[in-house]
Amino acid sequence: MSEIVQLRQSPIFSANKSEMVGMVNSYLEELAFNGGEPLKDLILCRKYSFLLEEIEKGLKDYAMTELKSHDGNEAEMYDSVLKEVESGVKYDFSATSAWVTQKKKVEEEASKLKEIEAFIKGCKSKTSIVDEQTGEVSEYFPASKTSSTSIRITLK
Repeated sequence: MSEIVQLRQSPIFSANKSEMVGMVNSYLEELAFNGGEPLKDLILCRKYSFLLEEIEKGLKDYAMTELKSHDGNEAEMYDSVLKEVESGVKYDFSATSAWVTQKKKVEEEASKLKEIEAFIKGCKSKTSIVDEQTGEVSEYFPASKTSSTSIRITLK
């Protein structure tokens, strides 16, 4: 793939983390003072991110095989350290009845909480509800909403 060969020849390949931060800061300074094409560059970033993530997924097995040939399953090259590590550890507790019982209780309570949250989302003003069995009054207040703004990029 000629694109990978081009990327290896890029100054990014031989740069360390600090130098790459400098490249980013330099780009952003240039953009701030002289303008540019931020939307086009954002799309370029997203496309490269997608491309590189997909390549990285495909390389994992090949790289693990090669890394195993290094002493201690660890290598240092191109201002980077590669090391085999255990990640994504998962535990299955389902053989323990105390855990299964508690998990069921938690899931039931979580379900009740979701129902309350759904009700509150629909509240436009303070709402009081009387529990017909106990006579207890519960007050519900409209939920406050916060959000952040971002740009969604959908690759076709």
